Amino acid sequence: MIEPDRSSWHPAKDAARALKECVRKFYTQAYHSWSEISNSIHQAMFNNFKTMCTWESRYNLVIGTTFERKASTRLSSWLKSVRDSGERLGWMLPHVFAELGLYWNTDKFKAISDQAKMARGSLKGGSLHTGGAKTVRTIAREMEKELGRTPIEPEVFKKTHVRKKENESDPDVWVEERAGRTLNDFNKYVAENLDSSVQLTPELSTQIWKEKVVGGTHKGRCYGLGSRNDVRRLQSDLKGIGSSRQAEALDGVQIAAMSDQITKLTAALAESERKRVAEQQSMSETVQQIKEQVMNLARRPTTSAPDDTDDESDEDDYVDLTP
Repeated sequence: MIEPDRSSWHPAKDAARALKECVRKFYTQAYHSWSEISNSIHQAMFNNFKTMCTWESRYNLVIGTTFERKASTRLSSWLKSVRDSGERLGWMLPHVFAELGLYWNTDKFKAISDQAKMARGSLKGGSLHTGGAKTVRTIAREMEKELGRTPIEPEVFKKTHVRKKENESDPDVWVEERAGRTLNDFNKYVAENLDSSVQLTPELSTQIWKEKVVGGTHKGRCYGLGSRNDVRRLQSDLKGIGSSRQAEALDGVQIAAMSDQITKLTAALAESERKRVAEQQSMSETVQQIKEQVMNLARRPTTSAPDDTDDESDEDDYVDLTP
């Protein structure tokens, strides 16, 4: 039996490809955003996703929620890419592309776009950053690969809020004044309150950032953390993202941890299945060998036992001692 190359097997990437295929498959009308798509289509997308990926039933809630969050983010990114380029992507139907183009040229959309941009630069709510279509979470993962360790909060923040320099010697130019003030406040708090013997871990830096510097979350989001700390209202239906919109709040950090656990469990399950198949094959070979040995024994000729009877009578053995 030929075993797959595990070095090129990435469950998370497989799930991402499945999500992309499911969302694009059902995007057949000019929906302006994820929220405009009906619950029934959300459910159809997720049901299709379940035919391509498997998991334990106890993870239904978190996976269903993660699917909805990721699908919303991906769809927004795809639509922005189409809008910026002005070109139709292969997965988008022609009539959908035409309708979206008309909508993006309306005064209504331009007003919404301007309002959203102002909100991202406001004192609370979202924030401007240099990542473009990339989320802060994605940039943090790229930094982790580059640095060989998990980056701390101020490193990620500076990476995403300082404009690209033409020369390394050029001074930092922040995307907004608030960004520079926030990082200065963080560095000041650490210098004044953290002992030099205490290591500034990613977890500690995030806690200080949230609780001591930016004042917690606002509408489920924390300034500077982006999608890494998005608190959503999740569905309570264990079957996925059904019609019910009642939900429970799960922290984005918990979701990330659970997603990582799912990836590890999936890999462990695959390894367990590989071993089971190998053991089954070994057992089958052993049984076959035993069968062959039994057949060989059955085919061997039998030999007669030696005859213990003596042709001479017992009388021949008698010796007469009479004179």
